[in-house]
Amino acid sequence: MVNYILLYKIKKKVKAMIKDKLALGEIATTPSSCVDCLATDLSWEIYYLMKEKTEA
Repeated sequence: MVNYILLYKIKKKVKAMIKDKLALGEIATTPSSCVDCLATDLSWEIYYLMKEKTEA
């Protein structure tokens, strides 16, 4: 079962980190890039890595 509260917390932190990196110019973007989409994808990956670690 997916813990959506944990996923939301992860996404919130990931999105903040991405925005900080963008402000510092450490991440290049394109006019069609979607910060929220990137944060969502990264959040799911982090969530599943955490889930695998706790199950092992």
